[in-house]
Amino acid sequence: QQLGGKGRLGRVWSSPPKTGLWFTVLLRPDAAPVQVSNLTLLAGLAVCRAIRSLTGSEAMIKWPNDIVIGSRKVCGILTEMTAEADRVHFAVVGIGVNVNNREFSEGLAVKATSLRMETGSPVSRVALLQGILPEFEALYNEYFIDGNEDWLKSYKKVCVSLNHRVGAERSGGRVTGTATDITRGGQLVVKCDDGSRIEINSGEVIVQGIYGQTC
Repeated sequence: QQLGGKGRLGRVWSSPPKTGLWFTVLLRPDAAPVQVSNLTLLAGLAVCRAIRSLTGSEAMIKWPNDIVIGSRKVCGILTEMTAEADRVHFAVVGIGVNVNNREFSEGLAVKATSLRMETGSPVSRVALLQGILPEFEALYNEYFIDGNEDWLKSYKKVCVSLNHRVGAERSGGRVTGTATDITRGGQLVVKCDDGSRIEINSGEVIVQGIYGQTC
C-alpha cells in the first residue's frame, strides 16, 4: 500500500489499497544530467509496451510522463535526481499504474481510467511488473550503454501529443500550436500559431481532447 503518493508539482496521487502498481526504480547512471532527463521518456515507453503486451489496450504516451488509454490517464511517471553539473549521483523513477480500480471520484472520473476498466477484467499486478522491468532495463541499456536511438523512433510512434494541437504556459505567457517532433534531448517541438518554432523542456502541456481539455 502506498501512503504518500505524489505526482508532478507536488500533486497528490490517489493510491487505494490493492488496486494499483506503484513502485520506484533507483538508478545510478554514469551520465551527465542532460542525458538522464530522458529517463522519464524511457520509462514511459517501457510501461506503454508492457500494457499493450499484457492487455491488448491501445496505450499511448502523453509527453512526457503520462500513459493514456483513449483520453484518460492510466499511469503517471515522476523522475527525480541528485546531481552536480557534470554527473548524477542517483536518479529515482517513480511509476504509478491504475490497474484494478473499479471507479474514481467525481473529480478524477473524467480524466482517469484503469486497466480493469478498459479491459473489463482484473489484471495481474505481478504480471504487469514483470513486463515493465525487462522493457525498462532493455531501453536503459540501449540508451546509456549502446547509445542507440531507436527508442526515440518507437516513442514517437506511440506519442499521442505529436501532430495534435497543444497549449503550454511559458515565461512569456501561454502559447498554442501543433506538436511536430521530439528532439534527441527529449524536448517537445511545437510549431506555434504565430509561425514560430519552440522546444519545450518540461512543464504542463495540454493536448487537445486529452483529459477533456481544450487549447
